[in-house]
Amino acid sequence: MKSLKTLLMLLIVAAFLLTGCAQAEPAAPTESGEAAPVEEEAVAEDASAPAEGGDIALTLTGDVASEMAWTEAEVKAMDAIEAESTNKDGETSTYTGVLISDLLALAKPNEGANTVTFVADDGYSGEATLEEVLACPDCIVSFRNQGGFSTVLPGFSGKLQVKGVVTIEVTTVEAAADEPDAEAPAVPTLILATTTSTQDSGLLDVLVPLFQEQTGYVVQTVAVGTGAALKMAEEGNADVLLVHAPASEKALMEAGWGKDRMLVMHNDFVIVGPEDDPAGIQGIATAVEAFQMIADAGADFITRGDDSGTNKMEISLWGKTQTDPNGQAWYIDSGQGMGATLTITSEKQAYTLTDRATYLANKENLDLEILVEGDAALLNVYHVMTVNPDKWPKSNYEGALAFADFMTSPETQAVIGEFGVDKFGQPLFFPDADKTDADLGLE
Repeated sequence: MKSLKTLLMLLIVAAFLLTGCAQAEPAAPTESGEAAPVEEEAVAEDASAPAEGGDIALTLTGDVASEMAWTEAEVKAMDAIEAESTNKDGETSTYTGVLISDLLALAKPNEGANTVTFVADDGYSGEATLEEVLACPDCIVSFRNQGGFSTVLPGFSGKLQVKGVVTIEVTTVEAAADEPDAEAPAVPTLILATTTSTQDSGLLDVLVPLFQEQTGYVVQTVAVGTGAALKMAEEGNADVLLVHAPASEKALMEAGWGKDRMLVMHNDFVIVGPEDDPAGIQGIATAVEAFQMIADAGADFITRGDDSGTNKMEISLWGKTQTDPNGQAWYIDSGQGMGATLTITSEKQAYTLTDRATYLANKENLDLEILVEGDAALLNVYHVMTVNPDKWPKSNYEGALAFADFMTSPETQAVIGEFGVDKFGQPLFFPDADKTDADLGLE
């Protein structure tokens, strides 16, 4: 009986031991002595995933209280406006986008910050003062049809129209300690309406940077025909003109649209054509006689047809012949500036009237020769004119007068007199600020 009780006790102990071994093994302690948590199968949400609406498309960084980053959808959800901007060819387009000043307000530029840089996705950048951008009522980040953004800053340099902008950076640029700060113009942007000949000849590429460096103005050059430039003055779309149609200029002044008119320089018009000269005009003394011979021969003649100073001169010459060229098969309208018209004339081996400067500047690429020159009627005179602030109070008259004074200063006149000598062996323009219209036979 005793042995039976002992056996029962052993069986109970064995059962207890087997039950303890079946329990889950406790987790190994961590280095801190605490048990490591059991790994859960649920996967945490990926924090690096882009926010709803797409990837970051525009950032505003730098010397600001709050750096910002927006998706394209977030920017397009902001209040938008329309802004008009005119390019260097005088073409006006309308854009839709968000005011840059609104974006800057969200980031809160720090005190002392003074510069804004717009950076494109290809690394190109444009820089402006923070004060100018904040004060601009229609400077926007516009929405591109193909996605992304561009900056549109009407009235500013074309270098600030940044396509594919992805970053707006605010910085503090310190003035050089050893140089006194130049007094900045109250209204820095100046719109210059001028002829294509001053642009195509390369003269403005020399003069405009000099003026900007000396005065602090930023020049927006609109190179169009003289007729279009004069129209811009009438409509208040320009501050200062550099043109070459004396009769039309006087009419503008008499109508009160211009305030100041100063003689700047001259060169001359010439008739160019193919070397084989099918109309036989080479060496003819007068332009009118040469035009009549071209008409009699039915030789192709390319007209600009753009109401430019050159076109006005050409029409006046045709008016002195016995031929009305309009509607003639040989009279071809290019509707383009001087440089492009010369290219068309060369391709068609035709004749045209051009200013000497633009012809010489493009001669290497043309198969054309000067055939008629030296006629007193072909004098090509340029004046600088300011738009009358009494007619257009918002015009930049102070800047316009500064440009006029610059163009007629002895230093600038010397630059004009030397322009082209190194490349062509002769100047492309002759300075005239010390002369009068009567000296040039205009009165």
